[in-house]
Amino acid sequence: MGLTYKHLERVNENNFWVNHSLDASLKLEELYSNIKNIENQRIHFFATGNPQDLDNIPALKIAVQKELADLGRSFAHNPKQLKNLQDLNRLVSEKIKLVDSPVILQDSNLSELKIHILKDSELTRDISLKIREMLLEEKMILQERRSQLFFDQRSTPVYLYIISLFSLGLLGFAFYRINKDVKIQKQVNRNLQVSLDTSKLAEKVGDFGVWILDLESNQYTFSDNEYRILGYEPGGFEAKYEGFMKHIHPEDYDYVHKRAKEMISGKDMLPFTYRVITKDGKLKHFQTAGQIVEMNTGEKVVLGITKNVTSDIENKLQLESINWVLSERNKNLSIANETFGESEKIGAFGTWQWFPQDDYFVFSKNLICLYGFNPENFDHELKNFLPAIHPEDKHIVNERTKKMYEGQEVKAFVHRIYRADDHKLRYHSVTSKKISDPAVGEYMLFITRDITDEYLDKQNIEEKNILLEANNKELQAFNYVASHDLQEPLRKIETFISRLYDKDNDRLSDAGRQYLERIQFSAGRMRKLIDDLLQFSRSTRADQKFEYTELNELMQNATEELQTTIEEKNATINLEPLPMLKVIPFQIQQLFVNILGNSLKYSKKDVAPVIDLKVTEVESKNEPLILKKSKKIYFKLQFTDNGIGFEQQYADRIFTLFNRLHDKDEFEGTGIGLAICKKIVENHNGYIYAEGTPGVGAKFTIFLPQY
Repeated sequence: MGLTYKHLERVNENNFWVNHSLDASLKLEELYSNIKNIENQRIHFFATGNPQDLDNIPALKIAVQKELADLGRSFAHNPKQLKNLQDLNRLVSEKIKLVDSPVILQDSNLSELKIHILKDSELTRDISLKIREMLLEEKMILQERRSQLFFDQRSTPVYLYIISLFSLGLLGFAFYRINKDVKIQKQVNRNLQVSLDTSKLAEKVGDFGVWILDLESNQYTFSDNEYRILGYEPGGFEAKYEGFMKHIHPEDYDYVHKRAKEMISGKDMLPFTYRVITKDGKLKHFQTAGQIVEMNTGEKVVLGITKNVTSDIENKLQLESINWVLSERNKNLSIANETFGESEKIGAFGTWQWFPQDDYFVFSKNLICLYGFNPENFDHELKNFLPAIHPEDKHIVNERTKKMYEGQEVKAFVHRIYRADDHKLRYHSVTSKKISDPAVGEYMLFITRDITDEYLDKQNIEEKNILLEANNKELQAFNYVASHDLQEPLRKIETFISRLYDKDNDRLSDAGRQYLERIQFSAGRMRKLIDDLLQFSRSTRADQKFEYTELNELMQNATEELQTTIEEKNATINLEPLPMLKVIPFQIQQLFVNILGNSLKYSKKDVAPVIDLKVTEVESKNEPLILKKSKKIYFKLQFTDNGIGFEQQYADRIFTLFNRLHDKDEFEGTGIGLAICKKIVENHNGYIYAEGTPGVGAKFTIFLPQY
């Protein structure tokens, strides 16, 4: 009797500990759920910036502390779980401390925010791992206690039967005790049912399922929630390995199959994550962990947990996305700040902002450097720049500053400074604009630029313009002298020569006639030289008017001007159509006259001259001659002849004023014609090049821009 009573008391005790393990597991799940809720609300706050997302966190922290205290009482009998609980308490305290720390959601604080989020995520992960470790420990304990309870329940009738054989005399008393034992057994069964219901509720709340593999019979047992997380009702498919594996995502099938084999064989029991496709076609992320457990009966089984971690994965992805966005914004801001800082240095300018509401200034580093101060120890006050202002310009700066404070428009102005470091005189221009920014409100943006070089260049240009104007006056005077004073005595010389020929030619000796011819030839050369100099001076004038002109008309005028020479030399001129360009018409006509005239002059004896003109539209990048000089569209004019040519080493020399490659007795001329061509082309922002081969001919290439 006493043996049976102790047996039933042990059954009741085992049932109590089964309930105790289930209750502890449920508390652990609730603890993790509350911690996860805290993290989710904070992630939502980081994504939206809405402070209302943090309203429930204080209540959740209180619930977490209460659950930790309850777990401390539940594990008072279990040293191993107490040690785990101490570790868990430490992690949760760090988590709560991190949650309570202030976080500033600003672009300037992105790096700190990123570190904060990563640390929070790592703590949540460590807490999750520790809770899972404790849950697995409780599962093992629960399995042992269930096995013992099951064994005791099955052996109870045997105990009763044996006792009844030896206790017939105590039938009445035994009936009484049996009736009492039956009531206890019913209570045990009720408690066991409560434990089972609690276990199922824990699975639903924790969104996980439990499975058992009997290694000897290779039979699987799935909990009800193992079916539910796959979208089935309990027993919705046969509890077999294949029944579960058919839901694995195709890309993860081989990986899961390999890890499952390793888990069953005991090689690798670490948790692993994979994707599944549920009955209704939804994609979920599962995590499976298992452990080989030896039952009291000596049987070995694999006790496994399959947890739906879809929300964890999605939160992780969302967190990674937020981190990426924050990282990109931080990188872009860093690049923008660095680029702007370098731009200020390259452009020799600095910026400063004035915020009227708070009356404070922000000066860029390069602005401070422009005044010769050290940015590292400069106090950001407007008055600290005043000592560097030139004494004669301080009233300008004070006047503009007064207008700024009065809210009036501050127009651009220039003032001088003496740099604080080397006391050199510099010229600064200041421009301003009112900016309205939703983030910081209205402020005034000022840009200060060092224009010393520009200012000095402008002064230099003005001085050169004055000098140029004086030179132009001298040139005009020369033109007047050349056209009147020089030509007047020349005309008299030519008149007297003509009269000598008419009246005294018969009385002149042969030597006298020869002298007279030389005088007449020299006078003609003098007239040609004066005319060419006048033409060259006209080409150097800067006040010529550009107008759109048909170059074909100018070329026709040039050929008509040279018609006599063309007919005398029986020359052939092959011309391609020319474009309409914005030019100085009389200069381009003179250019054509000089180029064609040069080819006619330097033709071979007894060989009819042939001159070809080829016209093409080109890009400078495709022309080696002007590749590095410009980035424009040009019309390329190539004049080619079959004349006497020249050595290529003289290609530049022929465009120099008064330079000739041949003796004046061999070919007439003044050495000015090609110099005029070069000046005309330069007036049109073009280029001219010459190529020659002795005895073959010459080629003149002209590039005129398409305006």
